[in-house]
Amino acid sequence: MNQTSKQKSISTKQLVITGMFAALSYVLMLVHFPVKYMGFLELELSDIPAIIATFAYGPIFGVFIELVKNLIKMLTASTTGGTGEIANFIVSIGYIIPLGICYHKLQTKYKTFLACVAAVVGMVFMGIVINYFVTVPLYAALFGGEEAVVAVCSQVIPAIHDVATVVILGITPFNIVKGIMISVIGVLGFRSIGKLIK
Repeated sequence: MNQTSKQKSISTKQLVITGMFAALSYVLMLVHFPVKYMGFLELELSDIPAIIATFAYGPIFGVFIELVKNLIKMLTASTTGGTGEIANFIVSIGYIIPLGICYHKLQTKYKTFLACVAAVVGMVFMGIVINYFVTVPLYAALFGGEEAVVAVCSQVIPAIHDVATVVILGITPFNIVKGIMISVIGVLGFRSIGKLIK
């Protein structure tokens, strides 16, 4: 097999696996846990295929998986007119891009750990922006106004008294926990199947 054929074969394999991971990511996005934190936040594992693909191939593949997942959800099962899916995509790429860049550019034995730290920081920062300007106002519009959303959240965290504290005291710690969780699962998943898909 010449070099050109080998490169084509690798590219085809990446394309097929990325497509499979995008489909899996969409299916995982439809799996809902019975308990929601503060009434509207839930842990979900749909980012895991994108994380594994990012480790294996780079951030472009992870971003593509996140895009396909959210586009399909937007067209088939959105309950927010697409706004929630757009917000999910932006927050997800806030995680995926730093993860991929750090993992593939850093030359240190700690690159996986540093990449995950950068990814969680990126996710948290993007989450603050998107939740303050998009997600919380959207939920306020759908569920009785800003005061109603703040009141529900304050039952969980009494210090919450406005949208800013909903985001900082409520959603941000949740995103930190979620970021750490998907990082751990993503790393374990990549270590399990990374050699098979590369």
